[in-house]
Amino acid sequence: MEILDSFYDQKPQNDLFYPRKLQLPERGPFAIFGARATGKSALILDWLKVRPPESWLYLDAQDPVFAFEDIDADMLEEYLTEEKIPTLIIDHWFEGFLDRLPRAEELILVSRAFPADMPLPRYELFPLDYEEFLGFDRGHSPTQTFNRFLRLGTLPSISRTTPPSSLLKLRELFYEKYDDQESRLLLILARFQGRRATTHQIYTAAREYFRISKDWTYRTIRRFEEEKILYFIPESQGTGRKLILYDFLLSRYLNKRQPFPVTFDAMVALALIKHGFPFYALENLGYHIETGEEIILPAPFENEEQFWKRAQQHYGAFKKSGARFVTVVSVSNRFRFRIGMIDFEALPFYEWSILNE
Repeated sequence: MEILDSFYDQKPQNDLFYPRKLQLPERGPFAIFGARATGKSALILDWLKVRPPESWLYLDAQDPVFAFEDIDADMLEEYLTEEKIPTLIIDHWFEGFLDRLPRAEELILVSRAFPADMPLPRYELFPLDYEEFLGFDRGHSPTQTFNRFLRLGTLPSISRTTPPSSLLKLRELFYEKYDDQESRLLLILARFQGRRATTHQIYTAAREYFRISKDWTYRTIRRFEEEKILYFIPESQGTGRKLILYDFLLSRYLNKRQPFPVTFDAMVALALIKHGFPFYALENLGYHIETGEEIILPAPFENEEQFWKRAQQHYGAFKKSGARFVTVVSVSNRFRFRIGMIDFEALPFYEWSILNE
């Protein structure tokens, strides 16, 4: 039991408070899951601050000690009973860490992905949305804050840095959270950001640069999807899927030739995902919200005159989609006009994102 004594005596703390919109219940059991570096550990450590230290045991399944020390559910249950500890937290939980789920008065699991058969209430944590970023970055004008958002992205530990140091911090995070093979695959995935892609195309591109097996590539891409490190957004006619990585700054860091419109398009798609809107891609005409008659069209720099010409050119495609409203998401432009039966309105991203919470 010495190994458990060691964990019990160590009470980890989160030095920085990250205000998040996800509200955890006051009591367990539950599981919190989400992609790597989204702030799950920080959130659960904040949750523990109001609890007496003697009332909980925090285990980190990724602690190096478990390379040499074995524990099982029976050992854990015996320890919790002997020490009268009601709350057990297992961070970085993965299937196979224990022979079974241990019984505890309050069992809290923190994991990258949530197994469908896990008998616990679940709470999902995404990377930051723009409103959460505002909670980190008060005191600047809307334009300044948006520029910082562009340079700091949506991963909490990066967003608390300054733009000059963010790239170094992102590099450290990249190599900390992903092993060598995963890192190579992410380099390839970043090249497909915002593009229609199949797993076979990704594998074909990857093997031009790295020694990589087909089975591993297919398996890892499925796992990245489950962990929501990447998303495949279906297209309107079912002809393909558009690839979006879960943090636009990470994608731009890994592919420094990525044009800004691709980055901006990913920002808009990720905002729609975090807002929970079901949608599909319309190739070069943005995203169609399935539950309404609205198209969301990223157009970072087009002014009213430029977009008027574009709207006239593609009016037939907009009409065919059944849209009655087209929301143009821009960097800073605002305008409104109507063509036929369709209303067009442009809003800056920082307003549109919050209005659609």
